[in-house]
Amino acid sequence: MGTVQTNLHEIKHDPNGRADTLAAIYYSDQKVMEAELRDLLYNNWQFVCHVSDVAEPGDFYAFSLQGQEYFLVRTAEGELKGYHNVCPHRGHRLVDGSGNSSRITCPYHAWTFGLNGNLRGARGVNRKSDSEKYKLLPIRVDNLLGFIFVCPNPDVVPLAEFAPGLAAQMLRACPDLPNYVVNRAGAEFGHSYVCNSNWKVMLDNYLECYHCQMAHPEFNDMMCIGDSRFSLFPNYTYQNAPTKMRAENKAFPLDLEHDVLVGEFWWMFPNITFGQFPGTQNFYVSRFDPIEPGVTSRYTVTLQPKEPTDPGAEERDRLRSIWTSTVVTNEDKELCESVQRGMNQRAFKNGWYVNDPEDHGVSEHAMRHFHDLYRNWAEKALGQIGQ
Repeated sequence: MGTVQTNLHEIKHDPNGRADTLAAIYYSDQKVMEAELRDLLYNNWQFVCHVSDVAEPGDFYAFSLQGQEYFLVRTAEGELKGYHNVCPHRGHRLVDGSGNSSRITCPYHAWTFGLNGNLRGARGVNRKSDSEKYKLLPIRVDNLLGFIFVCPNPDVVPLAEFAPGLAAQMLRACPDLPNYVVNRAGAEFGHSYVCNSNWKVMLDNYLECYHCQMAHPEFNDMMCIGDSRFSLFPNYTYQNAPTKMRAENKAFPLDLEHDVLVGEFWWMFPNITFGQFPGTQNFYVSRFDPIEPGVTSRYTVTLQPKEPTDPGAEERDRLRSIWTSTVVTNEDKELCESVQRGMNQRAFKNGWYVNDPEDHGVSEHAMRHFHDLYRNWAEKALGQIGQ
């Protein structure tokens, strides 16, 4: 594991920046959430799956993303394509689930498309006439170290331009990440679940450790919260979170020779997180999806080394999975759900940031960075609501 350098493109923490947090209405209003789905999330990169899900020519992978349906397909030339999962003829869904096929055939009227999106055949239609309007409807696809992202916005900038330096940081933290495999046994250490809170409440909680000493006693026993460091970048943040380097902890045991001893976490605007949690050398990516203003689904895919690092890794991973599922995840859910109830109280209009450039275990400047980016979008899409 390498040491992440955080000077490239880094944004300096301004302790004298804005003092008031996002207004409560942004966390509770139905019209705000509808605008987020329609504009913010639809027009930004969203994590979908791992590259191994569409590895071979002809592989396809259908998925639903915030109420919209899409699919990925690997062409015969090896290119990864993405399309809206809707036939341009009458709107029928084209594919379900995953599989392998040399063509895409609509189950309704048998319009058939090549994997490059071109119409190959349709009864009664001259496919050479107005061929452009008969093509599958494309979406943008990008690959970040094996994590596949999509965006329906044709003008979205590539991930390397949107989050410069992010891939290099992740590689320095986990040099073998491109060779990791998906943990398909389901051990995602508690990170896929539904929470009765707004998605931004959950990310606010993710982006500060001010609450950790009070709310996560077993986590606090394992971690050096005061030595945690947040670094800000144009569209993402990085957190370095060292443990106390002890084999025995109230949370779960660590192997000081083989395990991750310094947690490293990233958030990418607007709703994506990556990380290496202390313990066995897994790596995860999560997407936070609004279901209702006060309900969010956190979807996670976890990767692991192709081979265990040592004979005891499987058992330590099991113990960590139990702890995260039954302890820290439940603690965070309870916190976020309580905050969400507060957002619906008439007396609460907005909160206040704690900004301490010398103590990142207390400071909430990473959360404020998220809010600043969100405000830039909201001012254009929603006007001055709640300001």
